[in-house]
Amino acid sequence: MLMRDFNIYHLPVVHKDEYIALISEDDILDWDSPEENLGSAEFLKFRPAVFDHHHPIEAIKIAKEFKLSVIPVMDEEKNFLGCITRENLFNFITDTNTFNQEGGVIILRLKQIDYSLSEITRLAESNKVTIQGVLVRSDQEEGSLRITLKTNRADLQALISTYERYDYIVEDVYNALQGKEDIQQNYDLLMHYLNI
Repeated sequence: MLMRDFNIYHLPVVHKDEYIALISEDDILDWDSPEENLGSAEFLKFRPAVFDHHHPIEAIKIAKEFKLSVIPVMDEEKNFLGCITRENLFNFITDTNTFNQEGGVIILRLKQIDYSLSEITRLAESNKVTIQGVLVRSDQEEGSLRITLKTNRADLQALISTYERYDYIVEDVYNALQGKEDIQQNYDLLMHYLNI
């Protein structure tokens, strides 16, 4: 099917400028009366959408909640304007400066009650590190948060030591310098082994 070829599994149903519903590929394939007018189909009840003045984060939330491949967009008068695809949303996220700039990533784990972005940022700035982006994931079962910090610097050892000194659990670190140090360390170990 053409929809599958383009990785689109939902289509908006529109009459003139009015957004009627969002239908899925399964709705179409399972339709008992495809010879009838689409307007009489009983599955025309699902109407997720965002308004054109909403932030793209709202579209991401709706796409995730309903597992949508497209999200209809309406204006203030509820006229259909078009759709945003998952690919558009992914590009929005990855095109931000947060992901395009050099630097490193630190992942902290802490109790929800201990979370203070201002404190985490203050400690970073005291080490001359700028936090360019923050992602927060909640683990409801443990009552903990996993905080991913995108920084402007790759050399994060001083900041890691500071976080640990303030009882933050540094769960993981990703940066270019760490990779170079690991390669150098492995090379040194190999040379030492060969000299034995």
